[in-house]
Amino acid sequence: MRLFCLLTCMVLLSACRMKDPAEGVLRVTVKYPSYRPQCLRVEVGDGINQAGTDLPSSQFKDPDAKEIQVAMVRKPAWGERLNVKATSFAAFSGNQCTGALVEVHEDRALDAPAGKSIDWTVTLRAVDADGDGFVASGPGVESPDCDDTRADVHPGATEQCDANVDYDCDGHKSCADSDCTEKTCTDGDPCTVDKRCVGIGAAAMCAGGTPKCTQTPGQCQPTVTCEASTGACIEGSVPVGQACDSGNPCMTDDRCTADRQCVGDVRMCPVPANPQCQEPMGTCNPTTGSCEYSPKPATTSCVDGNVCHTSGFCDGNGTCIGTDTPCPPRECNTVAGCTANNSCIYSGDPARLNLPCSEDGAGTPRVCSATGQCVAFPYTPSNFNPNIIPGGEIGELRTTGAGVFDTDTLSWTPVATGPDTSAFTIKLLPQSGGAPNTLLIPVRTLALGGELRIVGSRPVILAVYGDATLNHDILASGRIVNGAPVPGAGGNQACTASQGKNGLYSEGQGGGGGGAGGATAGANGGWGYNPNAAWGGAGAVQGSSLSPLLGGCAGGNGGGTGSAAGGFGGAGGGALQISVARRLTIGKILSVSGGGGLGGKASVSPTAAAGGGGGGSGGRIVLEAFQVNLTSNARLTANGGGGGEGAAASSDTSSHGANGSNGSEDSGSRANGGSGLATAGGNGGAGGSFSKPAPGDDGTAVLLNYGGGGGGGGGAAGSIHLRSVQSCVLNSGAVISPASTGGCVPP
Repeated sequence: MRLFCLLTCMVLLSACRMKDPAEGVLRVTVKYPSYRPQCLRVEVGDGINQAGTDLPSSQFKDPDAKEIQVAMVRKPAWGERLNVKATSFAAFSGNQCTGALVEVHEDRALDAPAGKSIDWTVTLRAVDADGDGFVASGPGVESPDCDDTRADVHPGATEQCDANVDYDCDGHKSCADSDCTEKTCTDGDPCTVDKRCVGIGAAAMCAGGTPKCTQTPGQCQPTVTCEASTGACIEGSVPVGQACDSGNPCMTDDRCTADRQCVGDVRMCPVPANPQCQEPMGTCNPTTGSCEYSPKPATTSCVDGNVCHTSGFCDGNGTCIGTDTPCPPRECNTVAGCTANNSCIYSGDPARLNLPCSEDGAGTPRVCSATGQCVAFPYTPSNFNPNIIPGGEIGELRTTGAGVFDTDTLSWTPVATGPDTSAFTIKLLPQSGGAPNTLLIPVRTLALGGELRIVGSRPVILAVYGDATLNHDILASGRIVNGAPVPGAGGNQACTASQGKNGLYSEGQGGGGGGAGGATAGANGGWGYNPNAAWGGAGAVQGSSLSPLLGGCAGGNGGGTGSAAGGFGGAGGGALQISVARRLTIGKILSVSGGGGLGGKASVSPTAAAGGGGGGSGGRIVLEAFQVNLTSNARLTANGGGGGEGAAASSDTSSHGANGSNGSEDSGSRANGGSGLATAGGNGGAGGSFSKPAPGDDGTAVLLNYGGGGGGGGGAAGSIHLRSVQSCVLNSGAVISPASTGGCVPP
């Protein structure tokens, strides 16, 4: 198709105002009230012949007229019906229209007789409200503007990566548009800047960024906030009067002013801490904020406030130095201060605690107490007053070998190994409640050269004014000696209800005697085979008080008759107290265990079987010292004795009962009751130790009405009391039976 220069012809016709040519003129007027086409194509034809032209917007002569006119002389060869077509395009390139087709207007079979001029007018429908060159959506419009209210939004526009706007009209907003990958974005948040698109496609998101509005540094600056709808940074009010820190420690009451400054009041220095040696006017140090005062001369007299000092002089550095008034040293004490010059206060010196100090006027050895006193004992011992013993009566007790001390005769056997009795004094102390007198032996030194056994009716107190180490046994136990019960020193005294009861004899058999009471009640004896041969009841529990100092009690005798005597009750263990002013160390046996009950006797004619005697109870050990130390070889025992076995008899045979065992002196084992000699006799009950004693067994039958006597009940364990001012030292191998009272925990 050949294109004609219709515009030139139109201009000529317009300029010359020539009348239409004989062939006729086709005048085409295209109006564009809103959208100005980038390129306009006008085509005319009759179906066989075709002519047309492309006109870029740059050649529109009068853009403000919002229209363009194209005139063309009709060709003779054309038919009388013409087709006219006007098409707008989005671009122009070279010499023809290109780009997207915007809209098309066509009029077919337009009457155009030869020699007649025709006017054809068309108005473009495309709307470009925002003037960005792209039309809004409409019939026949390709690539419409997706937002005709904004000139920056149209097909091909640069994507701005705003979550709420599709700038290039490709259907994707912000980070979901591939054009925005790794670019900055807004995400519709005007208060955050420098966000970036992260991810690909629909999963991409606008992330990161920094706040648009930042707070001006400073304590008195108003708070800055961001208006979420506009992104505008808005300052709040200045916090006038709000507390702040000016950074100057010499200012007080710091506060914010209307001009955004932090100011305060000048700090005033008070009277100096030591006005005697410091000038009254001080200055504030702006670095530390402390008030500094110039010192007065060193010749200025002053009083330093220490009541133990007299007046002195300033040292030239602002300090008053008084004159000391020393306190004289005092035995067992350290200086704790004073209430006035030359009036000193003392307290006990911990470094001197329990160390020897001077003797009193009577020559009594003494030690330092916790209160700073020089005393005979650093505690109050039981059952005697150590402060009333004259120093001349405190001697030395030394033995060279094993021996026995009798508290009744005050004798030592053998004499050769006994002590020099002139080297110490034995004092007789009365006790209340009918209890026997106690023998008090006060000594500076207790040195045993061998085992010491103590017998007799009186208990013993060894009072040591110093240290004591016991490397030999001290025994005050009840025993069976030559077939007879023998108590330990102070045993079997003032027992009353705590002594075991005798068994009854009836028609050939006797009941067993009851065991004696100690730390617990004793145990009952057994019945004789005859139901009227009743057992002896157990002795009641002895009192737990340390005063009076009492030993254990005897078991009850078994029921018997002249030809078949009941077994004697076992003897009670003794009472032994050792009180030491300083350290007591025990490495051997201290025992006040009870003795075993004797077995019952039997005869054939007349046929008779007596009951066994009850076991004796353990006595009492009292050990007290500034510190008690038990080595692994120490053995402290107050065990009860076992009951004697009942005898057995028939018309042609008889068997005496076996004696019960004495309470163990060196272990916590229970003493066995007598058994094994009289088949029908009841066995004796075991003595108490850590556990309670056992009752005696009943006698059984031998033949017809003849049978055995009841066994004696076991004796109860006694008591062991340990008292230590400082913590006890108890080695794991030590034995304490039964468990002690007084605060020292057994190993």
